[in-house]
Amino acid sequence: MTTSTSPDSAFGNLTEESVRYSRLSQFRSTSEPFIPNNPYHRPLNPERVAELDWSRPLDEETFASDRSLLANRLLMNVYESDALFLPAAGLRTFEDDFSAFYHSDSRLAGERIRPQMERFAFGFLDDSVGVSGQWDEDTLRAHLRHSVDQANSPGSRPVFDAIRAAKSPRIAAGTQIVQMALDGLTEATAMSQNLGGAFGPEQSELFKIFVDEFGYGVFPAKHSTLFMELCSSVGMATTSHHYWFFYLPSSIAINNYFYWATRNRTGFFRYIGAMAFLEATFASWFGDLTKVFRDVYGDAVDTRYCDEHAHIDQHHGRMAIDDLLIPLARKHGPVAVKGLLQGVEEIQLLDRLAGADLLAQLTWDPALSDAPADGPAGVVVELDSDSAFDTQVAPAATRLHVLGGEALLYTSATGDPLRVPQGRSVVVPAGRLYGVRAEGRTQLATGPAA
Repeated sequence: MTTSTSPDSAFGNLTEESVRYSRLSQFRSTSEPFIPNNPYHRPLNPERVAELDWSRPLDEETFASDRSLLANRLLMNVYESDALFLPAAGLRTFEDDFSAFYHSDSRLAGERIRPQMERFAFGFLDDSVGVSGQWDEDTLRAHLRHSVDQANSPGSRPVFDAIRAAKSPRIAAGTQIVQMALDGLTEATAMSQNLGGAFGPEQSELFKIFVDEFGYGVFPAKHSTLFMELCSSVGMATTSHHYWFFYLPSSIAINNYFYWATRNRTGFFRYIGAMAFLEATFASWFGDLTKVFRDVYGDAVDTRYCDEHAHIDQHHGRMAIDDLLIPLARKHGPVAVKGLLQGVEEIQLLDRLAGADLLAQLTWDPALSDAPADGPAGVVVELDSDSAFDTQVAPAATRLHVLGGEALLYTSATGDPLRVPQGRSVVVPAGRLYGVRAEGRTQLATGPAA
């Protein structure tokens, strides 16, 4: 016997279940903008989650929106409850959060909302990226080579140009590193979900790439260890989700995409296509990133993480295409070819959207302005040093007007916040990530910018 659930009822259940999930103890609020040393404490905002309209899935236009930020934060927590995190300094003071994060009830609550959230977050890809026509091994290889050549072409790094041209290149470079930390500190975790089972020689080829990522069992050579050394060399934190509040929605979404594709077994070919494309383009990308970091930080920066990728991904790109993607297409036919192509095209689309999101964040330079002549408009809130901190994406150009006290505007994980004193205001452009906190009693009006 089967039962049907109306769309309205299903979305209503998702609202209730997602709010219930966001109220779990490990997702409690904090007044601080950073989460030091505790990989299980990932603040969510139940009130904002309750306002999500799950009946309107994300699309290209809303991929970097506040709705995307909230949904992808939820999804990331569900996915990462399948991965083991242990604090570098030991578990002694985090036992309760450890138990809560991995408790079977918590994981079951996440699983109840995961399928609908995945459709909400990634359902648009089937419409935005269509694969049609007749494809074979030769046309697949030619198309992939053309896509890789385009991605590696000179002049295709506007984000890197923006970092160099920023008022504070160090803050801009720090923003880039924070987005990289989503994968850099847990590198190849999504890949590991496809290592089990039995799928022939291609399984061994995938494992070869995986063991490279893990430094062949040598911890100092592990890619995530090298990323930690990069962070440490420029004075940034090395623990997972220290910068929880400063991930852009598009960055979380791309990280989630690989969990989604590997968690759902029918997404295997899609995953291989996306992974192969990235492996084939990473060598050039990381080589250019090394130059950016050298320009910004000088000789003090440890670029071995970038250097290793610039070297090994020359081989990984070849391996992923010649020894994995093409043999899978040859062996498994049209279903495999369609999935592989879908992954190649989807990751390019997501990368373009994420690049635009990051570029806009890097080039936003918030500035103080006088208070509007016609007085405050919008919602007035009282803040103090104990108020919960959160970041959000402005749905439209938004004016923050301080009526009393002083507000601290955070737009990046590194560098000092912008202090907005009484009587002054600042405009947050549509689509930009920001957070506000106060060190003392402060009255803040938030409303549309004139």
